[in-house]
Amino acid sequence: MTRILITTMPADGHVRPGLPLVHELVAAGHDVAWYTGAKYVDLVERAGATALPFPAELESDFGLFEDRPEVDADHTPGIRELRRDILDGFIAPVPAQVRALTRIVRCWAPDVIVSDSTFVAGPSVAELEGIPSVAFSVVPLVLSSVDTAPFGTGLPPAPGPLGRLRNLVLNQATRRVVMGAPQRAATRLRADLGLPALPGFFMDWVALTVDRFLVPTVPSFEYPRRDLPSTVRFVGPFLPTGGHPWQRPTWWTDVTEASRTGRPVIVVTQGTLALNPDNLLRPAIRALADHDALVVATTGGPDPDTVLTPDERPANLRLTPFVPFAELLPMADLMITNGGYGGVQFALAHGVPVVGAGTTEDKMEVNARVAWSGAGVNLRANRPTPSQISAGVRTVLADGRFRSAAQRLQAEYAQYDGARSAVRAILDVARRDVAVSTAEFAG
Repeated sequence: MTRILITTMPADGHVRPGLPLVHELVAAGHDVAWYTGAKYVDLVERAGATALPFPAELESDFGLFEDRPEVDADHTPGIRELRRDILDGFIAPVPAQVRALTRIVRCWAPDVIVSDSTFVAGPSVAELEGIPSVAFSVVPLVLSSVDTAPFGTGLPPAPGPLGRLRNLVLNQATRRVVMGAPQRAATRLRADLGLPALPGFFMDWVALTVDRFLVPTVPSFEYPRRDLPSTVRFVGPFLPTGGHPWQRPTWWTDVTEASRTGRPVIVVTQGTLALNPDNLLRPAIRALADHDALVVATTGGPDPDTVLTPDERPANLRLTPFVPFAELLPMADLMITNGGYGGVQFALAHGVPVVGAGTTEDKMEVNARVAWSGAGVNLRANRPTPSQISAGVRTVLADGRFRSAAQRLQAEYAQYDGARSAVRAILDVARRDVAVSTAEFAG
């Protein structure tokens, strides 16, 4: 039996990707503990892990990951806001979390620490205590490269020498100027923790310090990088394995009948963080009100009546707080989404093309990859208008190339087994069956 300690940020998009890993590990008889926010204790315990909630005095350090006020329709997150989020949400809480996590590690004695890629305290404690470690990404690859523009720009790869020159200039400007303050703060953090200095950009450092860096997607959804670190493994998506109580609603037969007869089924989802229905839900519902498609829209949790009362709903709409994508997507023709990484992975794993909106958090990068892969369109708007959404839907449904690209990705996804591959990597690291040198990152 192996003892695995999982550490994650206290947010749905960071916690839920770990659930399939825990299910696999627990089913195989391993001992799993999970250090994350207190509000996830029930979810962690239902998965079969021992819940180790953050100390109460540390919970407030992660206010960034609570529901935040919604932005204006035309708001685009600025550099100042992004810097503040990184400094306040990802760097400042680390020293206190390292102290708390070190006490747990010395008491519980894990064989390996597994962290979401943004929870810096996990790899830091593993490094300090000499424990093998693994990180899994909860966003598209942030690793800087000669072949890519900096993460957060939403720029797809540009070919040839001019493209590499663009990347060089933008990466240097990001490291030295745009993210100069977080770079200096991260450098001081490592020194204050007694960790050796590391070269390069601070957002790449997790890949330097873990034994395996797991990417829950397939290579064709990621920008190619000739300098990809040897720690990186593409393992396929961590698809949900249940755990959410759900019964088929009375209207479920409408979905099966639409699928049987060839009527388009369009899924609309706004995720679980940015829940203002005016961002995507209401505009999409209005855009599709006169469309022949059956529209299944999820609120992400809030009561559907707070989005639209029954009297306000178009006849082709089925509005629900939640629906298991594993049951719905095999019958879907299109997903409209704000660009949540997990939801997009789920759609493409089922060969469903995407209309993506959303410019906050990592959504700009997710939607850019959707367009770059050919599996959908990127509306490049945080709050698209009904006409923008309608045009995107018409484009994707009318042009079979989008569906074909999504199905090519689906075939590639089918070659990976996601959580099982990740678990094999975790157990290999726990047995110290891997050796990683950081020398290759010195450039």
